Amino acid sequence: MAEGSSLVLVFDRKRSLAIWLIPAGLVAVAVVAASSGADVAGASAILWLLLASMFFTIASQRTTVHVDLRARRLRIIRRFFGRWSKTIVDCPFDQCRKLGRIEYESDGHASYGVYVELLSGRRHDIPIKEKTVREAGRVAAQLSDATGIPRLDARY
Repeated sequence: MAEGSSLVLVFDRKRSLAIWLIPAGLVAVAVVAASSGADVAGASAILWLLLASMFFTIASQRTTVHVDLRARRLRIIRRFFGRWSKTIVDCPFDQCRKLGRIEYESDGHASYGVYVELLSGRRHDIPIKEKTVREAGRVAAQLSDATGIPRLDARY
């Protein structure tokens, strides 16, 4: 859902707290492996901790999309561990080819999202709170009307 003033729309997505269970479980497995006393316990513990660090990085990601209507710019920022950030996209609206609702087929049911496609052909996800057809359509329409970027719904 968009937040902010009437000139800047902000779409934000944090990872679910449940995803933190995976790296926590992997750390527990590493502790058990290290305390087992086997010859390969140290190497096994290191491998489990490396795997856990990968999942910690995934769990800590936060994606924020800023749609600045005054400056007519799109910025997509990915933040890791709440500190380090990386700007994925920073471009004017005229570098955006299209945006729209996208349908994903997963486990026999449909899930919906919103995307923006740049002139380079790269697609980027716009975070929405609910993955319903109604919410995705509403956000896509709102963005298309506000930015002037043509809307084209897609299926993946």
